[in-house]
Amino acid sequence: MALYHFHVSQVSRGKGQSCLASDAYITGTRLIDDYYGDVHDYTKKHGVLFTELLLPDYAPERLHDREVLFNELEVIEKHPKAQLCYTFDFSLQNELSYEENLEIAQKFIKENFLSKGMIVDYAIHDPDKHGGIPNPHVHMLIPIRPLNEDGTWGEKQKREYLIDENGERIKKPNGKYDFKSVPTTDWGDPETLDAWRKAYADIFNKAFEENGLDCRIDHRSYSAQGLELLPTIHEGPQVRAMEAKGIKTEIGDENRRIKAFNEMIKKLSTNLIDISEWLSNFIKECHKQKIYVPSLGELVSDYYDKRYINAWSNKAKVKNLKERAAVIFFLSQNNISTFEELKDFVHASYGKVNELQVDISEIDKKISKIKDAFRYRQMLAETKPIYDKQFSFRLKRNQEKYVAEHRDALDKYHLAKRMLDNYWYGRKPNWEIAKINLSNLEKSKSQKQQLYKDCKVIASEAYKIRKIAEEMIKKPATNIPVHQVTKKRKYELGR
Repeated sequence: MALYHFHVSQVSRGKGQSCLASDAYITGTRLIDDYYGDVHDYTKKHGVLFTELLLPDYAPERLHDREVLFNELEVIEKHPKAQLCYTFDFSLQNELSYEENLEIAQKFIKENFLSKGMIVDYAIHDPDKHGGIPNPHVHMLIPIRPLNEDGTWGEKQKREYLIDENGERIKKPNGKYDFKSVPTTDWGDPETLDAWRKAYADIFNKAFEENGLDCRIDHRSYSAQGLELLPTIHEGPQVRAMEAKGIKTEIGDENRRIKAFNEMIKKLSTNLIDISEWLSNFIKECHKQKIYVPSLGELVSDYYDKRYINAWSNKAKVKNLKERAAVIFFLSQNNISTFEELKDFVHASYGKVNELQVDISEIDKKISKIKDAFRYRQMLAETKPIYDKQFSFRLKRNQEKYVAEHRDALDKYHLAKRMLDNYWYGRKPNWEIAKINLSNLEKSKSQKQQLYKDCKVIASEAYKIRKIAEEMIKKPATNIPVHQVTKKRKYELGR
């Protein structure tokens, strides 16, 4: 099945990230990070099928070396929380061959990124499948800072001075002119991202069509389609490797819960829309044909009267009575007596589902942030003894050997420390408060999910009423014995 996946984020010092570490991982190379004094070696990483560094024609020759390129970028960005690069990843399609995917990816990157003067270092990954479905995809790393046509690094932002109604610059209380910072490129604009997403879908849909394939992908987000779904948690290569071997992880379990919940949300929202549209069309048709529209209570009573009379066993009759009581209770509890009121109620329920998803999504982000902090706290505790031990060696060569042997643990220590510094942001760590906040957020999420379940009941009952209406209105009442028929059903369409 064709898969749409196009994701962009930023490499930021504020998140404890670096250009060199990101690029080494993407390209499966060994890069020396002069800014942090680290060595990032991913030469043993499996699944990197193709790499290419693309630069504008006016780029100086030295920048064709990715290690030089990204070290320069780290040096020129002075702010301790600088945003360094855009990082993209997008799926290739299993319906196409490797050669077709490569050709399409190269065309897409050159037409949409390189043509705008962007530097692009990209790679095609197809990690070990472990008996699963192939997952070919592209990673791109693009500096946020533009490169000038003279080969020098440009500015990411420029000052735009504020002016009054007379066209004069506005001064602040300190005597300096007031201004706002505006980007020098449109690379970070939402409209640009939407254009890239559409171009990605278009180029693959064209390939599907040329190959005579029926599958298509849609660039619109679930939000644009009216759905706010919970985002899954980034798993990373270690978690994915463990999951591929059948080892369950906390992140993997949480993602499975999120995916199952999202599927229920999509199904519920679709059902509510379907019911709402049917009710609107039914009411319009009745008004158009000047047909008497019964009250819902009358309709439900007639329906279950017919079912009760035609029931062959006491068990079936008891079931009918229970169903009738449940539907009548639902209508009474929600003060619904007409089709118009039911339609409005279903429409409001659909809006409530989307509001719940927005709320749950925001809560989930906060929960994830706190859980990440606890995870980095544990990582720091596990790696600090290894970090401290490197300073116990008198001979430099022994220290260098120790560092080389424990590179992975030391990288984790530095990452955990940067992430925790960023999380607490100069405040004294208070893990008890963090636990309380996490507990409160999880309780709030549980309450929101219970409201979702209530909406699911609403959809179920509304759908049941719809089926009753369809059966009673479209079918003549010939199944009811003659002695039971006291009047002609005025709402029987087609009589």
